[in-house]
Amino acid sequence: AGFPFRESYMADNDLALGRIIEFLSSTPFWKNMAIVVTEDDAQNGQDHVDAHRSIVMIISPYAKKNYVGHHHYSFGSIFKTFWNILGIPYLNQFDAGASDLSDLFSIQPDFTPYHALPVDVRVFDPQKALDPFDEKFDWKAVANSPKLDHVDDMINP
Repeated sequence: AGFPFRESYMADNDLALGRIIEFLSSTPFWKNMAIVVTEDDAQNGQDHVDAHRSIVMIISPYAKKNYVGHHHYSFGSIFKTFWNILGIPYLNQFDAGASDLSDLFSIQPDFTPYHALPVDVRVFDPQKALDPFDEKFDWKAVANSPKLDHVDDMINP
C-alpha cells in the first residue's frame, strides 16, 4: 500500500516546515526572526466548539517553549503583533482593536537551532507515496470513491 491519505499529507507538511525551520534557525538572522504559521481554512474538524477557529504557531527564539495560549486571537492579532514588532502604525480599526500575541512570547530568547524530527514511516513514507503518473493510479476511482482517503481505492488490482 502507498500514500496519500490525510495523515500523510499532514506529516509531509510537518516535515517540510521542520526542515525550513531547521535551516532558518541555523542562520545569523534567526536572532531577529518571528515566524507565524496558521491554517488557510479553519472550517474543518468540527466538534462541540465553534468551527471558526484555527491553530497559530509562533516559531522564534523569543517564543515561549511548550506553551499553549488560551486567549481569543484573530488574523488581526497576527497583523497587530507584526506592526508592534516593526514599530509601524496599524492599518485599520480591526488591527488596532485586536488582541496581540504578546503572551506567546518570552523576554528570554533561546537561540538554540531547531533540529527537525526524522520521518515517522508509520504515518508518512515518501518512498511509498503513490505516483499520479503511474499507469496503475486510477484517478476515476479516486474521484468516485466514498472513501477518498483509503489507499486501496486508489490502485487497480
